[in-house]
Amino acid sequence: MMKKTALLLLLPFLALAFQSCRNNHKEIAEVIRLENRRVAARELVKFVMHPQEEVRKRAAIALGRSQDPDAVPALVELLRSGNPAVRVEAAFALGQLAQANTASVVLAFLTNEKDLEVRLHLLEALGKIASDSSISRIDSTLQQLLQDDIPIMRAEAALTIGRLAHRRFSRPGWGAKLIALLTDDNEEVRWRSAYALFRLADAATAPALEQALQDRSGRVQMQAARALGVINAQKAIPSLSRLAHHDPDWRVRVSAAQALGNLLDPQRDTTMTALLPLQDANLHVRLTAVRALGTAYEHISRRQAQPAQAAVVALLLGQIKGAAASGELTTTWQEQVAAAQALASALGPEALTPLAPLAASSEVYVRAGAAPALAATRAPGALPILEKLATDEATLVRIAALEALPKISAPPQALPIYLNALASGDQVLTAIAAQNLAADSSRRQEHATEIIQAYESLQPPVDVEVAQMIFKALADCRNPAAVPLLEAALQVPDKPFAAAAASALQQLTGRDYSDKLPKETKPSWDFEYREISKLRSAWATVETDAGEFELQFFPEEAPLVTLNFVRLAQRGFFNGLLIHRVVPNFVIQTGDPRGDMWGSPGYSLRSEFSRLRYTRGMVGMASVGPDTEGSQWFITHSDQPHLDGRYTIFARVRKGMEVVEELQVGNRIKRITTHF
Repeated sequence: MMKKTALLLLLPFLALAFQSCRNNHKEIAEVIRLENRRVAARELVKFVMHPQEEVRKRAAIALGRSQDPDAVPALVELLRSGNPAVRVEAAFALGQLAQANTASVVLAFLTNEKDLEVRLHLLEALGKIASDSSISRIDSTLQQLLQDDIPIMRAEAALTIGRLAHRRFSRPGWGAKLIALLTDDNEEVRWRSAYALFRLADAATAPALEQALQDRSGRVQMQAARALGVINAQKAIPSLSRLAHHDPDWRVRVSAAQALGNLLDPQRDTTMTALLPLQDANLHVRLTAVRALGTAYEHISRRQAQPAQAAVVALLLGQIKGAAASGELTTTWQEQVAAAQALASALGPEALTPLAPLAASSEVYVRAGAAPALAATRAPGALPILEKLATDEATLVRIAALEALPKISAPPQALPIYLNALASGDQVLTAIAAQNLAADSSRRQEHATEIIQAYESLQPPVDVEVAQMIFKALADCRNPAAVPLLEAALQVPDKPFAAAAASALQQLTGRDYSDKLPKETKPSWDFEYREISKLRSAWATVETDAGEFELQFFPEEAPLVTLNFVRLAQRGFFNGLLIHRVVPNFVIQTGDPRGDMWGSPGYSLRSEFSRLRYTRGMVGMASVGPDTEGSQWFITHSDQPHLDGRYTIFARVRKGMEVVEELQVGNRIKRITTHF
């Protein structure tokens, strides 16, 4: 009886809590809708003083994504919140806005903040908003934090230096402090310090970085190898070669092989084939080693032509032919393409004869890969072969040929090819042809008329990346006839699309068109909040022809990107699509319905950048700038700090990363099944 009475007494409070929760959902959904429209910050400010912390937190996220400098005062107000969860989102959002005049405010809050996570994101923000006028004060803070008692603060300070160095900021003493941290007890501190040293590219740090190659952490070894490759640390070649051949982690071997490509000199290092892991069991490593040979020859070709090493030529020719006497294929098509491009770098025009047969291969990827290799030879005889590839039945090959032609041919020679592509009706071919025609300084004004006609004939909607390319080409043509078309594009209710037109107009007319941009972006589709709520426990199984892996979604951080992915998966959009891009120890990428790296679902999404970071197995959306995401997504092989806050993370691989690491260009997704 007492339990029943207690429950009856609680019922009014439970009802009130339930009603508050429902109101929360309604208002959070409204914030997400406003964010999706990319409205001005003033329309979001009303949520900053909302009594519910979850609403204020969501308002901070939306303000950071608004790209509106007027959001700064509201975010500063949210930094005064009594709730750390609100403050941490406000700190991250201020960094995303990257307003240089907020450095003093962020420094002041960092000095007084007690919550560790908030402090970390205030420090991250400093790396994004630093300017010439504030770098001295920021440096003073960093110098202290590099010696902080808390390991993660030391690690974040090191990473902030890396971000600043990536933005071309450097201060005396950073290198020495980071070297000291390479022997820190904490792995997170060590790898981030090695990453910062890679970004600093200071030759004086080479001995310490070579020592770091022996670190017990592969994350440290990878960054140390990258750093040694960019600072021309010739003395590290033996150490890097040992690492490239013998480290148990394929990603470390890839990093070491890449570094060797930057350091090896064919005139000096007469045993390059022995120094590189060309026979590695892992295809990622072998491909990297072959490409490293090409990189080494690219470096010396800029100085003077030299005969290529006989062992290198023999190895590359063997891979290009790729078949034993029996006719059985002994190398993969990926190795054939990598070897072709390396041979072009090594032999120049002499490579044309062995490369020419690749243009007739039955494998579409080999024909596509042959195009840039043929162009790299600079041989006049490559032009007719590329002309033929530019009419290939596969769009992938035609694109590769169009992109390669300008490297060996002046526009008048390839004019018929470009005009044919311009009139193809294919958006991508039209955009590339427009760029190539705009490079014809003798007839570019005439070409503007042809580009305008081609653009107006494209089937809508025009992809934003295509629009960016065509508008830039029209600006380069310097023909005022393009102004009406570009002014009409300003009316498209998509900010990135209209911004591309405004930029071209400014280049053509000298006028600032920023006040003509749309005030908001029209969403491609709507949602019900219950759909987002349902995603909280959602995950997906991705079946490929190499095995399957599982994705765990992040709907709190990326609600609409996640919902879009789930909707596409449920209607079978991804079934049968190719893995169309693989960069060893960086990413694998898929989701392109065209299969040539240019496809989309026919609309763009708004970016949902968050505090999540790109560590191994994170799943992000590909884009050509903020708010241009579609259906292409990628998975990282390892830590990639330069992607943080710039590409939307919506999931992580929770199982089957070993399958992801086996995927190569040409593998396919069989199906994606979502689970709730």
